[in-house]
Amino acid sequence: MDMPEEQLVYLYCVTAKPPELEGVGDRPDALYLVCEAGLHAVACRVEAREFGESNLRRNLDNLGWVAVETTNHERIIEGIMRDHCVIPFRFATLFNTDESLRAQLRAHGGPFRTLLEQLDDKAEWGVKAYCDFEKLERDVRVDSTVSSLDEAVCTASPGKAFLLRRKRRESAKAARADKAGWYAEQIVEALQPISVQARTSEVVPQWEAEGYGEMILNAAFLVCNGDARAFVDATSALGERYAGEGIFIECSGPWPPYNFCDPAKAAMDA
Repeated sequence: MDMPEEQLVYLYCVTAKPPELEGVGDRPDALYLVCEAGLHAVACRVEAREFGESNLRRNLDNLGWVAVETTNHERIIEGIMRDHCVIPFRFATLFNTDESLRAQLRAHGGPFRTLLEQLDDKAEWGVKAYCDFEKLERDVRVDSTVSSLDEAVCTASPGKAFLLRRKRRESAKAARADKAGWYAEQIVEALQPISVQARTSEVVPQWEAEGYGEMILNAAFLVCNGDARAFVDATSALGERYAGEGIFIECSGPWPPYNFCDPAKAAMDA
């Protein structure tokens, strides 16, 4: 498909079989396939005045524009994913022409085909955990170090009591962090047997789920579609198990497997 100079090729995802594009996303008429090396790239044409390098940087500061465009990006990939295994690409993955996209498919066709085989009949599920640290603070008071410091403060001189209270705060903070880390590890270990792969990412600093506390776990699991129900049930059971201890667990999915496509996509970006 020939392209006017003022347009770019926007890549959404790559599949092993040609997907049906009708009814996908908010503007399905704009979608088309770029096929090469036994792979099928779902793409559309976008205006350089919106997606050209300098214009894109400007538009990324416009939260309204970003919300509309990223939502459409996600809907298109999720629509293709309903019937096909996909390698999803990040928002605003762009090429100058169809031929430049074909060249990348030829160059990295082997890794892409291998990855699609590995991802077949699987999806990504997200698991986040949040901690009510006030609840956890009450629990760590039984920690032997914290308890002994509490006792020492009661009998210490004013000067020494000041130092002990500071040490107590530091010990309690460390105990809370250790306990929160223990919960995160237990959740991941419990869900790994029901998944093919697991990835943990940095928690969002100071991110709080309303009424549930601070994030202590940000994980993604690659799960066989046939095991999805068991995975969701296991997550719910963990949530019920730890709810009384101030831990809230959130499960979401199925999602395109963004967190499990890094090696192949990195080769394309190089």
